Amino acid sequence: MAGTTRPSSPASSSSDDVLPPKRQKTGTATTDREKRNNGKPRRKKVPTYYRRKHEMDELEEEKKQLESMVKYLEDRADILRPQEALRRRQHTNNVLREVLHAQRRAFAGASSIVTHHLREKSTGPFDTPTRLSKNPVKREAALLEMRRQRLSCAYEFMREMLKFMDVTLDFSEQKKFTATNGDFCSERFEIVPLPQARSVKRVFDAVEGFMSNMEISMSEVEGDITIRENDEPQLSTACPVAQHRFVTTVANMVQMDTNNAAFAEYRAPGPGVDEMGFSINDPIDEDELYPYKPETRVRQDVTVIIMVSTQQDKDGKPLIVFSRWWSLRLRKSHIHVPRAIAQRICDGLESVSAAMLAAAERADYPTAALNCIL
Repeated sequence: MAGTTRPSSPASSSSDDVLPPKRQKTGTATTDREKRNNGKPRRKKVPTYYRRKHEMDELEEEKKQLESMVKYLEDRADILRPQEALRRRQHTNNVLREVLHAQRRAFAGASSIVTHHLREKSTGPFDTPTRLSKNPVKREAALLEMRRQRLSCAYEFMREMLKFMDVTLDFSEQKKFTATNGDFCSERFEIVPLPQARSVKRVFDAVEGFMSNMEISMSEVEGDITIRENDEPQLSTACPVAQHRFVTTVANMVQMDTNNAAFAEYRAPGPGVDEMGFSINDPIDEDELYPYKPETRVRQDVTVIIMVSTQQDKDGKPLIVFSRWWSLRLRKSHIHVPRAIAQRICDGLESVSAAMLAAAERADYPTAALNCIL
């Protein structure tokens, strides 16, 4: 009916009551982009050109820094390079020095072995003892055999001594020691070139002339009286062997016996033969005709090898060389020999050797030069 009011549906009325009222948009509402930016204002975008230019400026500055660093390192390398080379040389020198020291220690050990051997045994070239009887025929035969053997050994011995030596330069080496049996010993080897000499024969003859008057030379040089006890003939072509039996009074305190056999040989130059002269003195161990007297005298054994030869200098020219090896052995005896007397005996032999060398040098020295010296 028209006048009847239509009742509302319960469902519609309840839905109207449940729905909230619509909110109205305001001017202060934030946008979704602003929400994403957490409310911060938007930053102004830099153009790509300016950004690239800024990056290029930074790279250019970094390049300059790197170039400066390279220049610094190059300059430092120029300074350190010599130092590094010096350190390498120092390291190499240290290694070589250690090797050299090791070699020297090895040489020192070998020298110690040789010295110990010297104390126990004689190292001379002649090991065969010589015994002479009273019979003249046997004496002469023994001396001739002694001469043959000594000359052969002396030649080989001196050849080995000179094998690696520079004969154009002076050389001298001497050892003094007391042997294990109490003998006082001295050994000397020397090389003396004679550049002014022209004849091996004249130099050799001067040496033999000095040796033939040895007792006079010893008395004059040493200042001690030396007399000859034997009267055998001296060295000559007819007599290739001589014997020197000397008695020396040393400092008016001690008498000393010396009994030596002397040999000489001159080798003229020829095809395959070098000119040289040998003079040898070697002690006689036992002599029935002239026995040693250990109760009242000290025994002195002296071995001397002298070689005058023609060698070559550095230019290949002939050079006359005087080379000598000698050994002194003062035998221990019942007689007390003060150290000063033993040293005087050794010094006396050195003085006689120096006088002999001076005679050899004067023998073939030019007369004009000799007059200038005198």
